[in-house]
Amino acid sequence: MWASEPRRRRPAAGLSLTEVIVATALLGLLATAVMTSFVFLLRGEKSLAHYTEMNSTSRELLELLSRDAKSAIAVTNFTTYSLTLTVPQDTAGSTADITYEYDPSTKTILRETPGATTTLVRHVESFTFRYLNSNNATTTSLVELKQVQLSLRIVRSLAYVTTSQYVISAQYTLRAKPTAH
Repeated sequence: MWASEPRRRRPAAGLSLTEVIVATALLGLLATAVMTSFVFLLRGEKSLAHYTEMNSTSRELLELLSRDAKSAIAVTNFTTYSLTLTVPQDTAGSTADITYEYDPSTKTILRETPGATTTLVRHVESFTFRYLNSNNATTTSLVELKQVQLSLRIVRSLAYVTTSQYVISAQYTLRAKPTAH
């Protein structure tokens, strides 16, 4: 009879515990890297969207104020946060008072016309109007006022972190307004 030979055992198919732990650790590192990149890209995209919005709304403000300031025949009131211009409305000579005003409590800039108030810019952290005469000297006189300087800073945040800032300063000459100088 044949002597029975001991059968050799084949190695078990599958992964050892060490191999599973190493693979899991590598997969975790890879997932962390992918998620970090994804979050970074989302923040960058949101920051760019904020900047685009701030640029668009501030350009609208600057264009409207430029048009109104150039055609204004009078200034009826002005403060650090507010400017009221008398602007011709048609060729028949009718006029309307248009007010640009910053509201620090809501951090918005408003444009008020007869019968309508429009929010032009939101998220305004700082804002000032500065008033100058024809010699570029600061004035508090309605009669001497010839130039208006606007300065503002818009800030947008994402998850309590400032992601975008936009700073603007513009100066307008009140061309149609007569002055004492």
